Amino acid sequence: MESHRNPQNQRVFRTLHLEAGIKAAMVSRQATEDMPGADPYKSVRNYFEPLPQLAASFDVTQHDQVYFNATTAFRVPGSSETQVQDFDPSSSTAVSQPGSLKPEYTIGEEIGFRHHGLYNVSASLFNLNLTNHQVTSSGYIAGTTTLIDQTMNVGGETVRGAQVEFGLQPWHHFSPYVSGQYLDARIDNNYQVGSDYLPTKGKTAVQSPHFTASLGLSYDDGRFFGNFQLRYLSSQYATFMNDEKMPGYVVANTTLGYRIAPKLGIFKHPQIQLNVQNIGGNNYLSGIAGVTANARSYKGIYGTTISGSSPNYNVGSNFGIMASISTGL
Repeated sequence: MESHRNPQNQRVFRTLHLEAGIKAAMVSRQATEDMPGADPYKSVRNYFEPLPQLAASFDVTQHDQVYFNATTAFRVPGSSETQVQDFDPSSSTAVSQPGSLKPEYTIGEEIGFRHHGLYNVSASLFNLNLTNHQVTSSGYIAGTTTLIDQTMNVGGETVRGAQVEFGLQPWHHFSPYVSGQYLDARIDNNYQVGSDYLPTKGKTAVQSPHFTASLGLSYDDGRFFGNFQLRYLSSQYATFMNDEKMPGYVVANTTLGYRIAPKLGIFKHPQIQLNVQNIGGNNYLSGIAGVTANARSYKGIYGTTISGSSPNYNVGSNFGIMASISTGL
């Protein structure tokens, strides 16, 4: 640590922080299928991954810091279908066999700047490289209306982007906040369907909007309180072939409240609160529930015709108002 005095006789510190380490993730999962005739009846999977980490930061001033992080992450396949068979409730035979998905592994780097004080600012650039990237979605068992979770191995993926946040400490009881992010996520390889491949290399990854932004304003004077939030998400693809996307949307929510008194008889901190969601009453899709490889039919790299299927979406909440009274005893 190095320090010196400036002409105003104020001490300024410049400090470099370095942290490095490694941890090991060990996961053992067992699953049994109790349907008569299930094969295998029991499945055991063991996973082991080393996860090194590095963090470095430099305090330029008491309020300003630059930093660099290098991280690794690990995730085992998420759904039970990766270990046991799927059965149609109306049939005694299995409709799908357990897959052999490998665990997802991520290497990430981030460099950024932070300022804290009367206002807080954070800005960063990030890069992620994923292998055996898992996309978890929902889908129907073939020929049925039974919905199940599915985990799909997309292979390699590269994610790059930038993000910035700005917030102001309470000023006359008001605290504004704004944030934004740009994201560019690309599939690194072609996606296997049966014995053929769809040409997905270089396509934009699903569930990855290029732009997101949020604007917020809070107020709290000890008695009256409230907040307003406006959120924007740009469109995002729902298929690996980028032939169907979910439209972008804007939604606004607000909360208003009043603290009646610190104590009212036997009641402590009673308050009244009003929550309003989707102020504009927008009709929108809020998320992709089930992604697919392709919505339309394509010729695979080896000439096979690969039929498409439609993705599933979550519908956003309608306009709604909820009032509540709460207290402690």
